[in-house]
Amino acid sequence: MLKRISVLCLSFIIIVFGCQSEEKPDFSNALPTHHLLKMLPIPSGLGVNIHFYNGNKNDLKMLKDAGVGIVRMDVSWSGIEKLKGQYDFSHHDKLVKDLDSLGISILFIIDYGNPLYDDGLAPNSENGREAYKKFCSALAQHYSGKNIIWELWNEPNIDKFWHPKVNVDDYMKFCHTVVPAIRAKDKDACIIAPAMSSFDMKFMESCFQQGLLNLVDGVSVHPYRNSHLSPETAFDEYQLLSILIEQYKPREKAIPILSGEWGYTTSDATRKLQGKYLARQWLSNLANDIPISIWYDWHDDGKDPKEAEHNFGTVTWDYKEKPSYVAMKTFINHFKGYKTLGRISLDSLADYMLIFQKEEKIRIAIWTTASKHYIRLGKDLLLSQGVNYLGKVLSKIDDGKIEISDEPIYLDLQSPYPAWIRLITRIYNLTFTEANNVSNSIIRNDKKNKLGNTILSFLQTENPLNSNAALYSLNELARKIKRDESLNLNHLILESSSETLSNKKALIEITKISSEKSMKYVTPKLKDSHLMTEASLYFLTLAYKMVKDEKFVNAIKLLTKTVKYTPPRYAVDRIIEKIKNEGKNIDSKIFKQMAKSSGFINDWNVIGSFPYRKKSDRTVEYLSAELLDTSKSIQFNNSIRRWINIKSDGVFPVISLAEIYGRKKSIAYAYTEINLRKNIAAILKIGSNDGVACWVNSKMIYENYIGRALTIDEDLVKVHLQKGKNRILLKVVNEGNNWEACLRICDSDGKPIDLSHMKK
Repeated sequence: MLKRISVLCLSFIIIVFGCQSEEKPDFSNALPTHHLLKMLPIPSGLGVNIHFYNGNKNDLKMLKDAGVGIVRMDVSWSGIEKLKGQYDFSHHDKLVKDLDSLGISILFIIDYGNPLYDDGLAPNSENGREAYKKFCSALAQHYSGKNIIWELWNEPNIDKFWHPKVNVDDYMKFCHTVVPAIRAKDKDACIIAPAMSSFDMKFMESCFQQGLLNLVDGVSVHPYRNSHLSPETAFDEYQLLSILIEQYKPREKAIPILSGEWGYTTSDATRKLQGKYLARQWLSNLANDIPISIWYDWHDDGKDPKEAEHNFGTVTWDYKEKPSYVAMKTFINHFKGYKTLGRISLDSLADYMLIFQKEEKIRIAIWTTASKHYIRLGKDLLLSQGVNYLGKVLSKIDDGKIEISDEPIYLDLQSPYPAWIRLITRIYNLTFTEANNVSNSIIRNDKKNKLGNTILSFLQTENPLNSNAALYSLNELARKIKRDESLNLNHLILESSSETLSNKKALIEITKISSEKSMKYVTPKLKDSHLMTEASLYFLTLAYKMVKDEKFVNAIKLLTKTVKYTPPRYAVDRIIEKIKNEGKNIDSKIFKQMAKSSGFINDWNVIGSFPYRKKSDRTVEYLSAELLDTSKSIQFNNSIRRWINIKSDGVFPVISLAEIYGRKKSIAYAYTEINLRKNIAAILKIGSNDGVACWVNSKMIYENYIGRALTIDEDLVKVHLQKGKNRILLKVVNEGNNWEACLRICDSDGKPIDLSHMKK
């Protein structure tokens, strides 16, 4: 076997960097991705958001030095049309001219109302939309041929921006009105939408249902999260969105996802952490095939260190460099002209390695979300030099052993490259026909195709770098060939390896196809704690299709089978909503049973609300976890607070404190008891809006006082639960607006504990 592999590798070395065919990939007869949204060499899709521009020399010089490829900025209607029918583009003309001189592209946001129409509100009348249409027509004509990306509004899922109140129907009427006007004046226009705040799947799916994907070339989102959630945590949301896009887009159309606005403020994170996050945000976006990443923000908007909006910039108010600016400059300068080949598996899913190629040069980026440790990349990997994310030259590089941390490092490789690197570069650069030939040879186990034979040989070796490169190759081949024909390769991945990253990629691609042929390959992955979310998405996508086909009983069976395996909340909610919209009633007992079998607590006693005026109030305790007695009320400030029992309904039983106490800045507590037959090591999975603290058996085990929307299972807390009664107390702190929490109990592997027969 070793001799045969060596011969194959020798043959393989000869063809790795051979001439590439001019043939274009077919991709299921899809229209090619708009040229401005392709995965072009760095830094084409990497840039910053600018709020305002007045030709400041500091802006121009520092943008040039950083090497950014794209700038995002508003082109607001009210600033251009101040008299009806008269448009003044002079201010934006200067920006276009100045950025063009630096070779920087532009993403213009077409946004906001105009006091001349609809009282300055978001367009909500035929007259208002017609006026917006004329403005967009003039805009497109004026900048036709300038290769500008047009974005339809900014965060229309927030009342603040779609004023006075979010309205999907009105937003889509706006889109259907202005897009034809833009394309009539610029047939090659690149249009993206909906510039979504966070991943508002419900809003986006409503837009997709009303034809948004027929209008646009890309889907833009703003994946903001708090500083305790690193950029890598956006992976699952990107994948869910990609599945939704696949269900609604025209079959012949390729529509990428864009990270249109995303940053971390130094009022919440240290400047050093912001710098690390900028580098890791761009890297993790590239790993997810996100062609455009706009960092928010270029420049601090103010001087108050405590005001979040003042501190998103890469440079301070007076243009002093932050670490994030240095990180941006280092990344772009180091990888300029390189294209991203993708992420390669290492020993742990927490370890990240991306491969970059520029002609025959290879560079890699490595970091981890775990604690600092060493990894081995083999003695045959020759490193010439390396720098960290701030450009500091690494003093010592051991070719066989590399120390990695949460600070990305960038390493230059020397040739000759090891076989696994050569395999990756060759596979990435295959044409459609070449990929199809290799894929067919693998499926048929045809030994005549040398490249296919090499992949199969590598797949069987004990060298993890070779086998991971082979799995990368299978994932990449499956993406290059026609989607309906890629099932066999993805099935092969699930059958031949337990490696997590390749399995995740295969499961997502299988879900996009949603064939029942895949069921036997996906079912075993439900019990894998690292893959259960992706596996559950496959079954929930099938269930949604069954509802559309009016196969309600089958859909409920799949939902019942899957819900305990930690699927995204929205993937479940959309099925239930679809069933209700079809006029079908479901016994609520079914949902309660699903919740209990998924480890959720749905019976709580709550008490509140208590004052929260400043940040220091978050740590004030208004009751004692040790002396807690839900039969007794609490007197506070000459008024009485009484315990209320609530039994939450639904598959994901959420404690809706806002419904009880209102949407105000306050604190409330929720208490429950569970009885166990034995001592267990467990994980409490908590979701809250906003901050939360948790006590178990009178001992505080966790606190996380931050502002956020509720995400199921966001906080994972390890705990030992005792035989008999266990007392669980939550404190939920609300920063304003919505206010809710949920908790489920899982075993030490993260799998839900069935609470169906457990007595309180």
